[in-house]
Amino acid sequence: MKAPTVGLSAGLVALAALVPVDAWGAGDTTYGRVEGALELAPGLGATLASYGARPTLELRGRYLSMAGVFVTYEEGFGTRVDPRRLLATGIEVRPLFFARWLKDKEVGSAFVDLAIVSFALELGAFFAQPPGRGLGERMGLQASLGIELPLFGKAEGLFLTAHGGGRFSDRLAAEDPSTRADRAAFVTFGLAWHETIEVGLTP
Repeated sequence: MKAPTVGLSAGLVALAALVPVDAWGAGDTTYGRVEGALELAPGLGATLASYGARPTLELRGRYLSMAGVFVTYEEGFGTRVDPRRLLATGIEVRPLFFARWLKDKEVGSAFVDLAIVSFALELGAFFAQPPGRGLGERMGLQASLGIELPLFGKAEGLFLTAHGGGRFSDRLAAEDPSTRADRAAFVTFGLAWHETIEVGLTP
């Protein structure tokens, strides 16, 4: 998985370099993050894992861009790879957002500031469908990291996304875990649209 991961990482950097520098201007150092308490971020992309590659859909919801929940879905479209499809859900926390917001420290570039505070710690569970069985027949723990790069230079708009970590099946507790699907590394690259919504929860 190393070669595709390096290639896609280089692609993200190259795409980010195409964003005009003047689109990252200073101005409002919140870049619209506090215009609405709730941030919704639907997205699509591709997941590369030790068991193969597949298209992925996701939806994330966050409070003031600081913490929230996520749901992701991977579809194998009838391939024989194990698992054939996978659903994951969990929580994410952005620790650097707290630190920078409390100390009022910003670089002054929307692209850099928003990218830094987007660093996320993610923890959740996954529900996989082995071949010939139902969704959730295999489940386990998922732990990952994430980062998002703003293409519009503000909290709302299109973002390049990258999330990666590991999945550990409940079958690892068995005496004879027999497939590599019981322990898998993964990385997901994609695009997400961020939209802030005022729901009366802004402090």
